[in-house]
Amino acid sequence: MVSNKDPKSILNELVELPGVMAATVIGRDGFIIECSASNTEIDLDALGAVVSTGFGAAEVMGTEIQLGYLTQTIMEYDLGKILTASCGDNILAIVTEPNAIIGNIRHQIKKNIAELTKLI
Repeated sequence: MVSNKDPKSILNELVELPGVMAATVIGRDGFIIECSASNTEIDLDALGAVVSTGFGAAEVMGTEIQLGYLTQTIMEYDLGKILTASCGDNILAIVTEPNAIIGNIRHQIKKNIAELTKLI
């Protein structure tokens, strides 16, 4: 089956989920590869820098205690959440409002991550 989606359209679909403010693909160097955002107040460059560092640290934690390959993280804050997922050699990061339904977002990540990885 041939898909006519591109990375931007997948990220746009993720941003259309209730409570999602931004969906980005970030390189391991911290630079934004592709993004879609409904909230223009989010500093995407800062997001890229801190997500790449945090994801790398989370990978090391899993490796050190032999939990295997890191697939997803969820970080919850007073004013929102950040979900990250391995996207090949890159990282998918989604920023949400505090009341976003995480189960649906995680489902959509799992549903789209393989295709997004191939396209990036």
